[in-house]
Amino acid sequence: MLPACAGSTEAQRDARPAPDPTAATVLPEGFTYPEGDSLRVATWNAEHFVDRHDNPYIDAEREDDPPDSMRARRRRFARAVRRLDADVLVLQEFESAAYAERLAEERFPEMGYEFFAATESRGWYMNVVLMSRVPLGVVERYAGVTTPIVGQTNDEGAPAAQNFTNNRLWTAEVFGRPGYTFTLAGLHLKAGPDARDAAWRTGQIRFLRRQLSDLTNARPGANVLVAGDLNSLPGSSELQLLLNGNPGDSSGPQLIDPLAGREALTHPAGAPERQLDYLLVNEAMRPELARGSVRVASPLPSGAQARTSDHLPVVATVVAREGS
Repeated sequence: MLPACAGSTEAQRDARPAPDPTAATVLPEGFTYPEGDSLRVATWNAEHFVDRHDNPYIDAEREDDPPDSMRARRRRFARAVRRLDADVLVLQEFESAAYAERLAEERFPEMGYEFFAATESRGWYMNVVLMSRVPLGVVERYAGVTTPIVGQTNDEGAPAAQNFTNNRLWTAEVFGRPGYTFTLAGLHLKAGPDARDAAWRTGQIRFLRRQLSDLTNARPGANVLVAGDLNSLPGSSELQLLLNGNPGDSSGPQLIDPLAGREALTHPAGAPERQLDYLLVNEAMRPELARGSVRVASPLPSGAQARTSDHLPVVATVVAREGS
């Protein structure tokens, strides 16, 4: 972790007023922020990461009867989490927040993860799960939202739509440090290279941009960080839509890819050929990214990394600015 920024001494931190107990949102009882003003944020697709138990409401062979290889994957996953040392970790293809919490308690309790969130599918096992050392505020779920599969039709010739994967979109308030909050959007967009897959992602992105537009219009200067497996290549129409919106449309935040123009290959982990995983920020949050901190990480040796997940994580360090 980076050292505390100049001027953020312990004396100054102690002088900050405690949360007002009459406020709508306060810090959890007994919670103390870590020292320093920097937070490491990471996103990682953990690839079909399931627990040992069969969820009777999910009909999927991998979830019903997990492969024996999961035992070793759990050990390597815990080692990777320690080495990533992220304060805020967004995981894709992860079975549940309860599973993440149990792993944190049993496999890496020293890491200090206390706060967990997810919007879990009722009928599938691949979800987007948040683990955090710092408190969370409101988590907005979008699982019930139906988005268009833009330009596509169903078997009856009507405009196509879906809500099967929108549980993999959510936003969460992250209370990074006293006086510093950002909105984190966790994503795992629809996979696949064909036109229908791209149209599916386009509908999801249009919806998310509307949500972020509402947020930034209501709170000018709000910090926004988008983290996830976007299943979109640099330069693709879907990624450009997420970054900039539709041509000529000035509504919604302009998002920035700090890795743009750099080789940032994340998939497949053993011999990466493409970038599918991203950490994006809006203009308000860009100054808070520590210079050069955004990168593709490989917390395990190459062979072990590939046996743990088919994706590499992306990490960044955010330097909290009080009042942001």
